[in-house]
Amino acid sequence: MSIAGRLAGIAFLCGTAIFGGWQTSLPPDLQKQEMKQQEGLENAWDVRAILDHLSKDDQQLASILAALKPQQWADQKGAPTPYILQWQQTQQQTRDVAVVEHALMQQTDNLSLGLDLYFRLEALDITARSLSEGASKYADRPTAENLKARLAQNFTDRERLRDYLKDLATSTQQNFKIADAEAQRCRGMISKEPPKTVRK
Repeated sequence: MSIAGRLAGIAFLCGTAIFGGWQTSLPPDLQKQEMKQQEGLENAWDVRAILDHLSKDDQQLASILAALKPQQWADQKGAPTPYILQWQQTQQQTRDVAVVEHALMQQTDNLSLGLDLYFRLEALDITARSLSEGASKYADRPTAENLKARLAQNFTDRERLRDYLKDLATSTQQNFKIADAEAQRCRGMISKEPPKTVRK
């Protein structure tokens, strides 16, 4: 369960702990919301499978990128020198992506980490595609085609991550609504409790 979901449980438990004898479960409408949002969300195992695919894609992409020789393109074939900078950028981007992928593996319900990874993957894709255009002109044909194929596969797995993040964002929003509703219910019940009399 995500952090917001646990907040709903905590809000309820605070009531039961203080005023024993209250209900021992969420109200029916909140239960339905909780069950509905959990049904549509990938479990941690499935998310790690997506991340594992992405990690393997990125490792293979990094291997292909490392084999490119943009300096030789410029020296021997007159290629524009910006390809050299783009090549250097992709090296750093692949390393950064690997770090965030590892962190998300440990916290699959962390939306901010997920978004960080997704946008880093998008940035890497843009730079690598530009570099791929250079490879199609100045590198050998097998290398250029291999790079293009790897980028296509990376796109497919990146779309799976995007779909998961959309579901996670919806789930997080619903959980905060549940937490807020339960907290208000808790406060309402507390406010109805008669004040305790103080013995003199």
